[in-house]
Amino acid sequence: MNAAVKRETSNVNKSQSHVDARLSLTFDVLRFTRRNPRGAQRGFTLIELLVAMTLVALLMTLVYEGLRSGQRAAETGQAFIDRTNRLRITQEFIRMQVGRLMPLAYKQDTTSGKLYLFEGDHEKIRYVAPMPGYLGYGGTYVQELELIRDGRDRSLVFRHWLHNGFDEKKIDQSEPPILLLSGIRDGGFRFKGLNPEGKVGDWSERWEDSQLTPLIIELDLTMSAESRMDWPVLDVVMMVDGGATRGFNAGFFPSGG
Repeated sequence: MNAAVKRETSNVNKSQSHVDARLSLTFDVLRFTRRNPRGAQRGFTLIELLVAMTLVALLMTLVYEGLRSGQRAAETGQAFIDRTNRLRITQEFIRMQVGRLMPLAYKQDTTSGKLYLFEGDHEKIRYVAPMPGYLGYGGTYVQELELIRDGRDRSLVFRHWLHNGFDEKKIDQSEPPILLLSGIRDGGFRFKGLNPEGKVGDWSERWEDSQLTPLIIELDLTMSAESRMDWPVLDVVMMVDGGATRGFNAGFFPSGG
């Protein structure tokens, strides 16, 4: 009986040992399991969040500045193209209109009978020429290019009137001119024609003989710094021989004197 009690006691002790071992393992697992989620769910500290937000804000600022720089570059390029086209179109228009001037009188002095085929000084020229076909005007027109004061600078404007029946005294001054170019700081027209010896003379800022047309008309302008344009000197050679019009009454139709 004692032996049986000992065996039973031994079995109980072994079972208790197994239970203790299992409980110890369970506690260890629980401790590990509880400690591990806390480490995994720890998250960022406040300093780390501030650093991350600062970096994101910096990146967004750099991206925005890059987009703005690209937009400004595109706008600058487009403005340069517009200015270049404005100069080119203005020069082509002047070259076409002035180069095709015709030896037709648009005015006559009632006292002396003097005819006016061309008038020009440093700021204005007046002549007769056909209008461009794309404008839809037919026949010849009295045309005028003038540099007018526009604030601190000056502007180049264009006017035109029908040649047939033109009367200088009846010009409607209230009608605004056509603006060709603005932002002009200085400059004007110069003329070159034949001298009394029949040779090409020097440049002059005033055309003296209104019964003759020049051989060459030059327009040299200095643009203002704000306009950010450079005007290439424009020399227009006349298609008609200026010396051939001397004393020639080229069909006088206007009504004014």
